[in-house]
Amino acid sequence: MRIEEKIRAIEEEMARTQYHKGTEHHFGTLKAKLAKLKKEQGRSARKKGKKFSVRKSGDATVVLIGPTSTGKSSLFNSLTSGRARVGDHPFTTQEVTPGVMNFNGAQIQVLDMPSLEIAKKEVLSVAGIADLVVLVFDVFQKDFEIIKELDAVNQKQLVVVNKIDAVDNEWLKFIKEKIGNCLFISLDKNIGIENLKEEVYKKLKLIRVYMKPKRGKVDYSKPLIVREGDGVGDVWKKLRLHGKMEYAVVWGKSAKFDGQKVGEEHMLSDGDIITIVIR
Repeated sequence: MRIEEKIRAIEEEMARTQYHKGTEHHFGTLKAKLAKLKKEQGRSARKKGKKFSVRKSGDATVVLIGPTSTGKSSLFNSLTSGRARVGDHPFTTQEVTPGVMNFNGAQIQVLDMPSLEIAKKEVLSVAGIADLVVLVFDVFQKDFEIIKELDAVNQKQLVVVNKIDAVDNEWLKFIKEKIGNCLFISLDKNIGIENLKEEVYKKLKLIRVYMKPKRGKVDYSKPLIVREGDGVGDVWKKLRLHGKMEYAVVWGKSAKFDGQKVGEEHMLSDGDIITIVIR
């Protein structure tokens, strides 16, 4: 019997078996078998040369990685209102699942990756192209060596520790001492999720600018998302306008005075308003 058929048979048996104290041990056995098969399935696909196909999109790309059963897929669903498969057994996620987190006018691509146990090399390869890696642990984690390995491919990291509702403050203090800066969350209790979104946005160093037609009003409902350190020239490139820019007029924090006439090298600040004049 093929691995896929074995997995399907166990899932069907779990679905038709009523859970109660008398079947608790049986369920535990089925979950363990299912986790083992899922792991074998993932490794088999990698050996056959199956690679992750990832196309970056949106204003930035964030990758969720971590060990199995830490809540990555549940976090993905919370951040993106997505529908990543969530199971009560390990190794549920077998492929890259893309979604979008809309925050402060930015469309941030979020990728839910298979667990490190299944495809560590491929997961770290995708992590290397991300604008930010969110590394998801839970409070019962014992091995944090992956943080050091990740430093070699991408140092733009945010460490998240899930399931804080299951332990006391002393344990959280112990975790903090072991891994340093991190964000504590509980997906079951919806603790810290909004704070995490804020921190992701902050780490990405995104800013909002608003375009104003030469003879029109500003549309504050549709900010243009650029990065800290970007200038008027970067806005020009992102808009892909035809012709050649003559100059721009800027209102906001970056301007010496409202309506300042600037060139393409002018650095922008969050909330700036821009009018681009084309020759």
